[in-house]
This record gives sequence, structure tokens and C-alpha cells, in this order.
Amino acid sequence: MEIIKKVLNAYAIHPLNIEHVTDRLIRVSDGQGDYALKSSLLSKESVSNWENVYHLAFSKQVSTVLPVYLTKNGNLYVEMDQTIFYLTPWIETEQTKSSSQVIDYFYKSIGTVHAKTKQSQSISTGNLTSDFNTYKRFCEITQRDLLKFVEQFEQNRYMSPFELLVCTHYRDIEFALKEINRRIDQFIEEQEQEITWNYSLCHGNLNFSHTRNTHLINWENSFFDNAVVDLALFFKQEVSFYDQPINLFMEQFSTYYNENKLSQNELYLLTIHLLNPSDYVKLIQQYVTNGSKDSMVNQVINLQHAYRQILFGLQWSKFVEAEYETFSMDDLES
Repeated sequence: MEIIKKVLNAYAIHPLNIEHVTDRLIRVSDGQGDYALKSSLLSKESVSNWENVYHLAFSKQVSTVLPVYLTKNGNLYVEMDQTIFYLTPWIETEQTKSSSQVIDYFYKSIGTVHAKTKQSQSISTGNLTSDFNTYKRFCEITQRDLLKFVEQFEQNRYMSPFELLVCTHYRDIEFALKEINRRIDQFIEEQEQEITWNYSLCHGNLNFSHTRNTHLINWENSFFDNAVVDLALFFKQEVSFYDQPINLFMEQFSTYYNENKLSQNELYLLTIHLLNPSDYVKLIQQYVTNGSKDSMVNQVINLQHAYRQILFGLQWSKFVEAEYETFSMDDLES
């Protein structure tokens, strides 16, 4: 508690109440306002990248990045006891919001960040095409390996719950592998000798726990890359769980698209990310080689999470093809 008070003193805050919400999040009240004090996982090496987020948000006027308070000395953080602390306003999440409203706010917030921080540069497509051809071969090998695993499991007189699940999933995973190869072919065919590649500020750990109404918090894992990488990370985290509003993710995607329009190449790339079978196959390989230290229950749960991610990728591919890749005669005449 003494360390917390020393940190708050650096902000000239005299707390009346200190509440430990989680191991790393502390709610502080001083009678005039409420603050969120974060005991971060930032290191001396990563903190400069984190600072750049706020400098960039200020220069680009990105209001959806929740600001941090400056210390009395004008710093963005306090280092105390080998830990980096930072302070933000405390914002209550409105519990009355529907799933539709939450997703709408989220799409607008991250779409604004991606659009306002976007930088473009021309790149040669030679290495890019080569990399995707290599990835396509990996998916083809994965398809053969998966069939071998299924045949191996089916030879067992009594299959374990994990083995039974793999065999049950096989038809969908096989279809997903064919779909990702089709999408890779489309991506490669779209490439010219030189293309424009977009880079945006990416959150790096997007999920609903890091949204506060119209603000996004916790930029400790931020990086610069194409915006679809950020979206893919978000979708994969959220769709792993059975009770997520998957249909709304697609139905309301236009909200994001209106803030940050994606090119045809970027839509292909997002679909390819979402269909990536690596996590799913890695779990099977660990099971076969006894490389997993998890219990059977946890192995089954993790496999089901990876399966849901791929299923969403299939749904997403169908959705994007219908909504963003189909041109009417009016489109052609305009």
C-alpha cells in the first residue's frame, strides 16, 4: 500500500479510497474523481513503444485512445519497485448496453484508430507472393497430416474424448483448408508487381474487456501492422467462446468498414488469417506426441476453442464474399 501511495503522490493525488479491482488494476478515489491505476507488465525496453501510442494519439487527435495522466514532472508513467505504473480516468462500463451497441461502439473506436494512424507505402510483391505460396503448401501438407491423424484415431477400439472430437471436426476442418487455399489463390492473383501496403496502430490485445464505451484501454501490446492483423486477433479471442454474438460481428461490420475501408487484398488477408489452421493442428500434434501438460479436459476445451475460430473463418469467408466481393450491374455502370 505504501508503494501505491508513493506512486499517487507523483500525480499529486491524495487518495481517500484505494480498491484493488484485480492484481494489476487499482481504483482510486480522492473525493473529486475516480482514477484507474495500472500496475503494468511494461519493461524498460517496451515502455517507449507504449509512450509512442499516446504521442501519436495526441498528434492525430485520436480521442478513442483513453488518455493517461501526466505526473507532476510531466511523465506518462511512474517507475517504482521495478514496476511501471500509469494512471487513467476511471470509466464505468454501461451495463444497460445491448450486445449490438457494444459492438457498434467497438467497431467505431478501433476503426477510427486504424484510419487516423494509417500510413501507406509501396512494396514489391515478389517476396509476398513467394511467402503465400509457401503458406499454401503448408496448408496442403496440413490437410494430409490431418487425414493421417483421423485414420490413426479411428483404428483405436475406444477413442478418447479428444480423438473423438478431432474425428467429428474433420469434415469442417477439411473444408476450411480447401477454402484457405482458394483464398490464397485469390490473394496471389490480385497482386501486381508493386502494391500499396497499409500500416496502422494496432492494439495487439483487442477484446471487450479493453473497451470502455467509446474508448480503448491497455495499449501495452501495441504494434504497427496492417489493420486486419488487429481485427483477426480480436475475432479469434472473442469467437472462441460459445456464447459470443457471432452473427452481430458480421452484420455490424459495416460500422468498422465505414470508418476504415479495407481494400480487396485486405479482405482476402483477413479471411486467410481467420482460417489459419496452425493452432488447431498444433494441439493435435501435442496430443499425439504427449507434448501437452494439460489435462484431457483442458485439451478438449482448447481444441474446441481452435475449432470455433476456424468455423468463424468459414462463416466470415462466406459473408465477405456475399457483402464485399459481389458487384451489381449498377456498380459496373457507375
